[in-house]
Amino acid sequence: MALPEHTSASQLTTYASCPRKYELRYLEGAERESTAVGLMLGSAVHASLGWWHERRNHGAAPSVAEAVQVAEADMQASLDGPPVEWGRWTEGDFRAHTEAMVRFAIDTLGDMPVRASEVRFTLPLVDPTTGRTLPRALLGYYDFVLRDHRVVELKTSRAEYTDTTVRTSIQLAAYLTAMDEQHSASRLELEVVVKTKTPRLQRISLVPTPEIKRWFWQTAAAIERAIAAGHFPPSPGFGCASCEYRRQCLGSAQVVYAQAA
Repeated sequence: MALPEHTSASQLTTYASCPRKYELRYLEGAERESTAVGLMLGSAVHASLGWWHERRNHGAAPSVAEAVQVAEADMQASLDGPPVEWGRWTEGDFRAHTEAMVRFAIDTLGDMPVRASEVRFTLPLVDPTTGRTLPRALLGYYDFVLRDHRVVELKTSRAEYTDTTVRTSIQLAAYLTAMDEQHSASRLELEVVVKTKTPRLQRISLVPTPEIKRWFWQTAAAIERAIAAGHFPPSPGFGCASCEYRRQCLGSAQVVYAQAA
């Protein structure tokens, strides 16, 4: 089982949530058993807004209807994969909701002065206890870099981000650290499209601080050491119910309920 050449915020976050899930996804290459409906919506909104700004940067005048088509194509790619866990949704209602989210994202974020989309960066990781550079660097992509060099990250969420959500996000800490270390940007603008019946936008402005960077270095180093040592225990909990690898992880294990007397 060879490790990926680079680590990423997604890899670090996955390991932090469940080491066994990390092993299944990144080392064993296990096939997903299901598709989360929330991830499908987020992907569709990202795809449409990214396409919109790429077209604008090439001098085109994209239409909202075309952006919706991009989202529908992205959604269809997900539908062609593992079964979708629809939960309370019907496919028709979900498609209508996705279109509403795309139209809202274009209406509120379509005029951003975007210089580039999906901007790649690589951040060498340093172990703060030893000062040594770790074997794997972190590879990431900023959603958008604006002409004034601010970084914009787009998120979709069922509810507004809380202070705890922001402070414990490995991805945000990684990106803020990279921005500061590489002097690529001074501010990260977090645009959260809240997936309520009537969509709304939450804006959070973040700057790198020594505390954020120290927390990230410590967290990333601890996770990378654990991965290198081959520690991949499962982390049972409420997250197992929606995990896309739960059958492969649990195998034939079943819960047996006692019958009431």
